[in-house]
Amino acid sequence: MKYLLLILVSAIVALGDVKLNVVFKWNYANFTWESREQMQAAVDSGNYSPLRSLMYDATKADDGRVFITLPKEFGPGTPATLATVSNIEGPGGLLLSPYPDWSWHNSNCTCNRFTNIHRVDIKCNHLFVLDNGKIGLNQICNPKLLIFRLTDNTLVKTIYIPIDIATNLIGSGLLNTPLIYVPGGCSQILNEMIIFIADMQGYGLIVYDSSTKRMCRVESDYMRPTDGFVSIANDNFTYINGIFSMTTLYDDLFYAPVSGKEIYKINIKTLLTCPDKEQANAENKFMIKLSSQSGQITSAGHAILYSDSQAISLLGTNVYEKSDKNTVRFLFFTYNLIKNINVVSD
Repeated sequence: MKYLLLILVSAIVALGDVKLNVVFKWNYANFTWESREQMQAAVDSGNYSPLRSLMYDATKADDGRVFITLPKEFGPGTPATLATVSNIEGPGGLLLSPYPDWSWHNSNCTCNRFTNIHRVDIKCNHLFVLDNGKIGLNQICNPKLLIFRLTDNTLVKTIYIPIDIATNLIGSGLLNTPLIYVPGGCSQILNEMIIFIADMQGYGLIVYDSSTKRMCRVESDYMRPTDGFVSIANDNFTYINGIFSMTTLYDDLFYAPVSGKEIYKINIKTLLTCPDKEQANAENKFMIKLSSQSGQITSAGHAILYSDSQAISLLGTNVYEKSDKNTVRFLFFTYNLIKNINVVSD
């Protein structure tokens, strides 16, 4: 299950009644340090600042662990960019344990370790960690996708992403979201997986087919932002970015530019041919018109589930049934709830 931003909430929907249970809540992020001296050194060097250790995304594994990402989009300040929620209570909330351990997190710019992680994905008991290699605006290391086996936290594969694929023709790009598609089942995940990676700032999509070891960049005009004015809980601001969230349903990839009010789909087999922009434009199909921007989309059954940022609600649309009644708003968050809860489950 995917979650957004800072606090985790479980949503239970039954017979029209909605109950929200706060699972975790933080005043600020702190960590399971190896010693007081380690923490003080991180503070003194600027590698740890509670104001800059901002939780961004969370994913829950089948074994119950909750993985939290803490990106370095605004520069140094978080000593660990990927962690799990521990059961140790600190003054700011439950402490975060760097994953898989502290040796993967350092300030020495070692490119065979973690640099900057926005989001992860879990599939078939494997953790897929997208490291875009950037600290602030600086490209410190080449982007890479690291795959860990969750049974023993062992790194089983690293896929390096060339800069000319990770960025567009003018060198702009921010790899943000990985999505793993396994057509052949979990037994062959490392050999048959198809990986999609959203480039939020370069307005593109990275496609990797592990069966052929082919990687390419796909761009389309439909992946670009079309509406950057955002209103959430009476707060208005401008936010300009491309694809943030994706999901698969049957043989199609669905995606939504975060600065837009549309959800599109394109056939996965088409993406594996690495179409140019003209071909990609022709193959993309408009699916859902949104009333406001959607941060996260996912799928269940025949439906695409998505958020409505302005109405602060969750909706579902049956994309394989043409009807005026194929969209249902099944969860609504009040303004007071949003003021007090910064992250909701999706």
